[in-house]
Amino acid sequence: MTKRAPKPPELSHTAICAAALALIDEDGLAEFSTRKLGRVLGCEAMAIYWYYPSKDALLDAVVDVLMVPVARAVASHDTQDWIEVLRELAHAYRRVAHDHPNAFPLLATRRFASEGTFAFLDQLFALARGQGIADRVTAKFYRVVSSYCSGFALNELAAPQEPRTAALRKRYPRAAAVSAFLEPQHLDEIFSFGLELQLTALARATETR
Repeated sequence: MTKRAPKPPELSHTAICAAALALIDEDGLAEFSTRKLGRVLGCEAMAIYWYYPSKDALLDAVVDVLMVPVARAVASHDTQDWIEVLRELAHAYRRVAHDHPNAFPLLATRRFASEGTFAFLDQLFALARGQGIADRVTAKFYRVVSSYCSGFALNELAAPQEPRTAALRKRYPRAAAVSAFLEPQHLDEIFSFGLELQLTALARATETR
């Protein structure tokens, strides 16, 4: 039986999670390890397991931290209109991608499975239920909107492939002409355009329930 390292009294769940997020922000998710985190915290990697039973549990905690501003946008919203709340949620979620580009793939690729994320979902879905929206409709549009936001943000974060792309644009002028409107300065407008299409469809679905 492996003997665990002593529990460092100066550590805490909050400190470890904050350091993990900072490390992922700096080095990227692929390079993250509890061994590296231990070096940052000045302890053995095994000491971290006093606070989090596994690396997955720690990453779930990082997801909870990333979701704080999104949950806050829902909780502090003045209106009880579920569509308006979804709109605010979508923009807040995309801002997380801009603020934490290296850590954002955690949100896009991991299922919400922690107490913090379940509490957030419960609050969001309770709002829909309070407006008389059927759970089936709620699930459908939550999945559609959340998938749209994740996919759009991940696409934004993809590294541009220059100069190969530049050479291809010279060969394919029509693709180049349209691609000019896919540059970063147009992405806010495009994101809102796609989001509003979905929210309009949601409004119609709830009107005919």
